[in-house]
Amino acid sequence: MLTTLLASFVLTLAAAPMVPAQDAAKPAAKPAANPAAKAERLTPGMAAPKLDVKEFIKGNAVDGFKAGQVYVVEFWSTWCGPCIRAFPHLSELQKEYGDKVTIIGVNIWERPYDDGTLAKVKGTVEKQGDKMAYTVAYDGPDAKTDKAWMAAAGRNGIPSAFIVDQKGMVAWIGHPMQMDPVLAKVVAGDWNPDEAKKLAEADAKEAEAGRALQKASRDLLKSRVTARESGDWSAWTTTIDSLIESTKGTPNQLQFRMMKFQTLIGEANMPQPGYELGTQLLVDGKGDAQMLNAIAWFAVQDDSVMKRNLDFCLKAAQAANEATKGEDGAILDTLARVHWERGENAKAIELQEKAVSLSKDTPMAQEMQETLETYKKGT
Repeated sequence: MLTTLLASFVLTLAAAPMVPAQDAAKPAAKPAANPAAKAERLTPGMAAPKLDVKEFIKGNAVDGFKAGQVYVVEFWSTWCGPCIRAFPHLSELQKEYGDKVTIIGVNIWERPYDDGTLAKVKGTVEKQGDKMAYTVAYDGPDAKTDKAWMAAAGRNGIPSAFIVDQKGMVAWIGHPMQMDPVLAKVVAGDWNPDEAKKLAEADAKEAEAGRALQKASRDLLKSRVTARESGDWSAWTTTIDSLIESTKGTPNQLQFRMMKFQTLIGEANMPQPGYELGTQLLVDGKGDAQMLNAIAWFAVQDDSVMKRNLDFCLKAAQAANEATKGEDGAILDTLARVHWERGENAKAIELQEKAVSLSKDTPMAQEMQETLETYKKGT
């Protein structure tokens, strides 16, 4: 059985808001020589700033935002992979909306700015060809547009996009891969900037919750290290129970419960509460074949488990197999392993043969065949 099935349940924590986090961070800036009071932050509902770029390098120059026209001002850099991956999508939007929307890709944050920077940017744009089928501008080292838009809006990562409505007002700010439904509403005249403000507030709250969860998770890892060294898992248990309670109703709660189950029957060597939690997980995860299989596989084969409950393992593996109607090779492989550990060799071979048959032409095929041969030699 491949460990990738268990890896799918390794703890992964949400650290970003609903809109994806910025993909590439802004290079560190030098502190202002004479910092003044902060200007009002650029937000949806405010007039769009001027586009004061050094040069337009593709398409017609945009001198101002014309009434009745929708614009997308998107910021990118040659070194930003996610920016480059967004080019085709922006091109598709430009083609879809035609004259109704003008998309402008503004190059910023080049590393470094020197005599060859503009030529490098132009070369990138030329190389993209039709993948970058919209207007492109170069902001240059003076960073006038960067300051007026990105810095003013508090945007510290790229790609970032701003939608400007028919009245020249900023309608929305966010990740370009998430703007499609908003752009459709803006073009149709159905978008209210207050919606963008509400989304931004919700995203900020979710981001804060994500940061708090990350901190709590780091604390959990620290307490785990301490528990390993001292053999006292009480503080770790208290911490993870708190996280399980605080993440109720989210995918993270399941991940924390899985972590607690694996730790209790594993390195903490607390099998009774561990298998009690495992039994709850089997009930709660009924029909979730991958989760049930992950539980069974960890319990039956992980080296950290000192006291195996093979009846529990069988129940979990059978539940996973039933959820897939006996047609998943990886899950049959787990069930076969359980029967093998129980000394039920003939049943293990029967199930493993089916697992091999179902897994032909997959990355698991060779490993499953080798497992089958091991079972046959052991009879």
